[in-house]
Amino acid sequence: MFVVGSNSWNVTHIDGNVSCTIVNLTGDSEGHDYSFLTNSTEELIFRGAAIDVLDLTIPLANITPWKVLITNSNLTRVVFPAQMSPSVVHLCTTEVEDVHFEDNNSLQDFRAEYTSLRTISPTVSKLHALDILWVSSSQLTSINFDILVNSTVSLLYLVGNRIEMVTLSPGVVCCQHLEELFLTNNLLKQLDFGTFATMSNLKVLFLENNKLTDLHASVPNLDHSNGEMYCSWHQHYIAQDSAEQELETPNCTDYYATLLSINLARNNLVQLNFSTFSWMNNLNLLDVSKNHLISLIASDGELPLRLSELFASNNNITDVYLAPFKEMKAIYLYDNNVQSLNMSDLPKDLDYLNLVNNPLNCDMLPHKRPTLPVLGLYTEC
Repeated sequence: MFVVGSNSWNVTHIDGNVSCTIVNLTGDSEGHDYSFLTNSTEELIFRGAAIDVLDLTIPLANITPWKVLITNSNLTRVVFPAQMSPSVVHLCTTEVEDVHFEDNNSLQDFRAEYTSLRTISPTVSKLHALDILWVSSSQLTSINFDILVNSTVSLLYLVGNRIEMVTLSPGVVCCQHLEELFLTNNLLKQLDFGTFATMSNLKVLFLENNKLTDLHASVPNLDHSNGEMYCSWHQHYIAQDSAEQELETPNCTDYYATLLSINLARNNLVQLNFSTFSWMNNLNLLDVSKNHLISLIASDGELPLRLSELFASNNNITDVYLAPFKEMKAIYLYDNNVQSLNMSDLPKDLDYLNLVNNPLNCDMLPHKRPTLPVLGLYTEC
């Protein structure tokens, strides 16, 4: 059941069973009377607000909703009070320049979709329980990870903005709880993977559909930062692979300690230097599909040790040398320009190879000749 009401301050509201929608709010937010709000309100919604500063201090003073939604509104600034109750705040299809937070231990999920936000407010650092930070289809042009020092955010979703630059100040360690980072559909042209080296819980990194042409990794020289030591375990893993017993681990945190997957599909890469990823000791999956690559050449000692799946379809690859990858199990090369291939150029323990829609004659591959029984890896041509 829905009840439409208004009061002397012209606050029109629609009361649902557990929600209250305030519609077409205008004027001075400090002068509005929100006495109609009750503790039965679980979801507080502002729809069609047109106001300079939407200060939620008064409406959230006496009620404890779990969610605040602001939609189809035109605002300059939104102010959220200290110690408010909502665990979810969602801005959708709203013109807004700034969002301001005070110290809070309740808000876990902040989302802004189809907004005019150009920056992420540094006041997100005051959200001590924030788990999801989501700004998509908005106007962000850059992200400085300094604002997430000591942050509890585990999922950072920045898809469909206009981000051209991601940075982290020298000597700064941030994002120790971050597990998933989405930067898909932005305007990145170059990227320093060193920015992510000390994000010790980062597992997946999505970078599809940018304009990337240049990848490098300037790993920071951090002997000691915030009580945490960082180094590369690369040589330790190499030694461990040939040792007969468990070796003592280094007394530091490995760079890219938990990074498992990087997606770089649909960019403008022409060359791929595997040394960019060489200190990512636990990287399992790399996707560089739908770029402009002309070769895949790996050099001994300059590659991620545990890379097991490589997706490189829909490029213009002619030359392939991937033998140095000891852990590689699957390679996807369909829709390329591979005309010949020596099996010695491939990883010895490879299980699966996809060469569909390449100009090479599959019958010339030793294990695919019709006069011989099927041997070796499973190959699709």
